Amino acid sequence: MRKLLLFTCVISFLTVASCSRDVESTEVSLTEKENLVKQTIIEFNNSAIKTGKYNRLVSSVSQKSATGQLSEVELEELVQGFLASQNQAFLDVYYQLVTLNMTAEEFYSIAHQFEHLRLTTTNGLSKGSDCCEASEALEQNGNPLGFLGKFVCGCEEQ
Repeated sequence: MRKLLLFTCVISFLTVASCSRDVESTEVSLTEKENLVKQTIIEFNNSAIKTGKYNRLVSSVSQKSATGQLSEVELEELVQGFLASQNQAFLDVYYQLVTLNMTAEEFYSIAHQFEHLRLTTTNGLSKGSDCCEASEALEQNGNPLGFLGKFVCGCEEQ
C-alpha cells in the first residue's frame, strides 16, 4: 500500500512539475520579441517593400476603399494574395509575430528601437495618406501587416 501511495505521489509531482515548466517555456522574453520585431522589419523590407509588393497591396486596398466599404472578407483575400507572393524568410517571421498576439503599442515601442531599418527609398511606396489608410485598415483588422505598414510609412503616431 505504501508503494502504491509513493508511486501516486511521484506521478502527481512529475505531472505538476511538467505542467509548470510548459507555462514557463511559452513565455517570450523581451529580448526575443525585440529580435523578432527587428527580423520581421528586415524581411518585410526585403520581401515586400523593395519589390513593390506592399505598394501594390496599398493600391488595391485604396482602390477598393474608394469605390465603397471594404469588407473584412475582401481585405482578408487581399492579405492572403499578398502573403502568397512573399518569400519564405518573411513568412516565417511574420507568422511568429502573429502567434505572439502583440499589441500595436507593444510593437511600435519595440520597432522604434530600429528606426535605422526604415528605408528612405521605398520603391514608389507613397508615404502619404493612401499608405497610412491602407495600413490602418489592416491594423484595425488585427493584422500585424498594419503595424509593419504604419511603421514603414511613418504614420504609426497619427
